[in-house]
Amino acid sequence: MPRFLICLVLLCSAAWPAVPAAADPAPISLISIVLEKKAGDNVQSVDPGHVFDSGDTVRFRLKPSVDGYLYVMDLNTSGNYETLFPMAKTGSDNRIEHGRDYLVPATADGWFQVTGPAGHEKLYFVLSPIALTSGQVQKNSTNLPPQGTAPATMRPRCNDGIFKARGECIDSDAGPKSVAPGETLPRELNLMTDGASPASRDLKFTNTSSGSTVTSDVPLSGPVVYEFLLAHN
Repeated sequence: MPRFLICLVLLCSAAWPAVPAAADPAPISLISIVLEKKAGDNVQSVDPGHVFDSGDTVRFRLKPSVDGYLYVMDLNTSGNYETLFPMAKTGSDNRIEHGRDYLVPATADGWFQVTGPAGHEKLYFVLSPIALTSGQVQKNSTNLPPQGTAPATMRPRCNDGIFKARGECIDSDAGPKSVAPGETLPRELNLMTDGASPASRDLKFTNTSSGSTVTSDVPLSGPVVYEFLLAHN
């Protein structure tokens, strides 16, 4: 090839601007979670993986970044499943608005008491842009999936490094998590959410010693489910 053609090709290549790689979309914040413990007349925020003792009283302080509805269900270490919120004893108004602070339980001076065998209490949090009605719960009343089973009741284990540094027993397996692929949701929860939306698999969790943040790769367009493992002795 003649030399001048080579030079022309090189000059054209140098002059053509490079196309930047497409950036990954910024994660969309859904909700922040602070786990609180009552100590006498004081309230203290604790690490999401804090290991509680039987008889401790706890609550969740939530700040959503989206508008919608919140539901909380519990599969405890005794194998019993129940709705924690909304209900008469914990507050019946489960409508949430972005930027506002909420407590669960939502009643005056409401707390959950930690009881049952040692292990990981599995709380399911459901965020939905629309209210989930009783009609939705009943519409697939046949061919129900099996009822959920209790998490393993092995005693939580302290992270030795954190315990030495802060004097607090923290179980690294506790705190907010994605629902494991293939996990069978408790029957009522499965019906309520139609098995949860695919977006539940896109949730991400950022944990610090003072709380957690749940983000998603996609906007909230249907019910999403995540679980919070509450560790206790």
